[in-house]
Amino acid sequence: FHEAGHAVVARCFGIEVMDLSIRCRAKSLGRVTPVATPAWQRAERYDDLRRHADRNPESRRRIPVGVFHPRGLFDYEESLQAELHTCLAGSVAEEMQFSSYVDCSRGDWSRFHLQVSCCYGNLTGFVSGSSIALLRHRYWNSCKETLSKPENWTWVNAVVKAAVRSEHGVLTGAEIDSLRPWRPLPSRPLAKAG
Repeated sequence: FHEAGHAVVARCFGIEVMDLSIRCRAKSLGRVTPVATPAWQRAERYDDLRRHADRNPESRRRIPVGVFHPRGLFDYEESLQAELHTCLAGSVAEEMQFSSYVDCSRGDWSRFHLQVSCCYGNLTGFVSGSSIALLRHRYWNSCKETLSKPENWTWVNAVVKAAVRSEHGVLTGAEIDSLRPWRPLPSRPLAKAG
């Protein structure tokens, strides 16, 4: 249910999904591979610059200021909202199905925290724990509302069944989309940053 939740919420918010896998790997029990959104590309650039600064303590440029352009945030607002929802969707789907979730999705929590730090943090990327908790609560509830719609929860169940029945535990994005009941997909995927 975890990976199906990620995939369905990503598609509901216009993020194209390349594939879903429920194969166990060294560091995960499964994964969803989305097409990178502008917000995710920005967060990855921020993370790369931050890591580079951490490796060079004598550098004059200790903070990745090149990525912080507050007015530019609005260029990424749609994809940021989609990313924050998608990060939490796996755990939300687990909780909805099993009344709890396994706290093994550290990558999802880290991705959420990175997005928030990059887009809402001060110049050092700092966001207080209470702000992170507030945002997590807000997006968690919004994800739950999205997945609670009958057509979306039916879709999650269809994706789970198809992934379990598939020969290798992998579904393509087209296979995931074909399982969607009723409503058409968003007319356009989120624009790719160039």
